[in-house]
Amino acid sequence: MILIKLVHSIINFFTTNLLWQEGWLLVFITIAVTFLGLFVWRPLVYFGFIFFVFCLFFFRNPEREPAQIGDDILICPADGKVVQVKYDPQGRFDGYHHIISIFLSPFNVHVNWVPVNGVIEKIAYHKGQFVPAFLPKSSHLNERNDVHIRTQHDKTLIVRQIAGTIARTIVWWVKPGEPLRAGQKYGMIKFGSRVDLLLPREVEILVKVGDRVYGGHTVVGRWLS
Repeated sequence: MILIKLVHSIINFFTTNLLWQEGWLLVFITIAVTFLGLFVWRPLVYFGFIFFVFCLFFFRNPEREPAQIGDDILICPADGKVVQVKYDPQGRFDGYHHIISIFLSPFNVHVNWVPVNGVIEKIAYHKGQFVPAFLPKSSHLNERNDVHIRTQHDKTLIVRQIAGTIARTIVWWVKPGEPLRAGQKYGMIKFGSRVDLLLPREVEILVKVGDRVYGGHTVVGRWLS
């Protein structure tokens, strides 16, 4: 029974891995480099194999269940470390009062999850720079993608995918007008990056700077009304 579960887990890891959908170019390059190494420089074979294993690890696509379920719950949109939690009574975070910033290292899962049930009002992609994603200024300077969501209680929020120094590709699989459910996967950012959650005033924040959080699972906040 244990062996069967192990085999099933291995098969599931490979068949659900996003490398085949979002990293196919990396697969092609890895195969080409490895093949070239057979004839030109043998260490390239080992480099190609190690890089391929890393890509499999990076593009992993785990299934998650929210730690709590409810209409008042805000689910974490990304794995990583909380690097910023701020409140501004003037709403200086693009019109929002709260901001939660999560830094994703190359070793975190890079899939992004929807924090609430709702509908996408719009998606706004912005070209930009690639300063280190753990810096607060990256929220406005870097290349980013904003998904504006209106909840079933007529509240709005923004989930912001931010490219980092290494991450140069932001991917999303949703479109304006599409209904969403909390904990649904909606995109990913390739390699080190950051995700910001911009929220209105009527929210209680349940995480703090330094917390390790898990996308699709950790509860980061709660609606107050």
